[in-house]
Amino acid sequence: MRHWRQELSAADVEAKGDRNNLVTAADAEIEALVRWYLASRRPGDAMIGEENAAALSVTEVAGGEQIAAGLCVPSAAGAAAGDQPLDWHVDPIDGTVNFVRGIEDYAFSIGVRTPDPGDLDATGPDTWLAGLVAAPELGKVFLARRGQGAWMFEGQVSDLQPVTHDSGGLSAPEVALTRLQGRNPGQRGRLVATGFGYARAQRDEQFAVLPEVMEGFDDMRRAGSAAIDLCQAAAGRVDVYYERRLGLYDYAAGALIAEEAGLHVRRPSHHHGTGDGSDLCIAAGSLEDVERIEAIHRQQRTGQP
Repeated sequence: MRHWRQELSAADVEAKGDRNNLVTAADAEIEALVRWYLASRRPGDAMIGEENAAALSVTEVAGGEQIAAGLCVPSAAGAAAGDQPLDWHVDPIDGTVNFVRGIEDYAFSIGVRTPDPGDLDATGPDTWLAGLVAAPELGKVFLARRGQGAWMFEGQVSDLQPVTHDSGGLSAPEVALTRLQGRNPGQRGRLVATGFGYARAQRDEQFAVLPEVMEGFDDMRRAGSAAIDLCQAAAGRVDVYYERRLGLYDYAAGALIAEEAGLHVRRPSHHHGTGDGSDLCIAAGSLEDVERIEAIHRQQRTGQP
């Protein structure tokens, strides 16, 4: 990702429906490389990416061989799932506006799940197998595997090697892994993280509930990347993260990382949402916080407590 950031020019940036909802050539190239990589190693799997980019091999992408060397999540997920087909949900750059402006809070996110025709919204936690969020400018990689905890290390994703032990099937031999367990004991104050939509009407709805939401917190953070926000909640740096109307690729990895860190997680309903707050993604150490934020949004949308 650093390669693309260094080569970025104004000609590489476009808007997706809104002048602030940006996409770059890097988004498409990263996704295309991951699509090729997965197809070459797990041809029976499906990949769902934000940009719908066609596959490009390592020889068609500058720095492709070095990048592909770090894509080892398939080994971990394959160990968990055997030969059954999997669905991979990829956000090549979560936080593209940050990426374009040189703000460090952007990440590559990949989450994998077992397909479930009865769970079109992918809200069932047991179908999610593994997830990885790599934030190169922050120098952090977050990863989780179902039932084996959530982990973080200081470094780059290329430092990872597939192994068999309780860190989720991956190791970082040059750096120390830190297990994520949510809020740190004795930590003072309460922080909530959230994000806002690009459309004016959506932002107005989100702003309208903020005063009531903030009654339970001392301050708010808005990083501009749902994947990073979820990982910050998993690491205990914020107490709660919530956001409305995310894409599945936005939280595919981060939600599992938060769950494996011991947080209560609500994934949004996309196909069957009724406007009652079911489009919320929430991660919190306290179930009371989850239920309170759900109730605030339900009251706003339906008038019902």
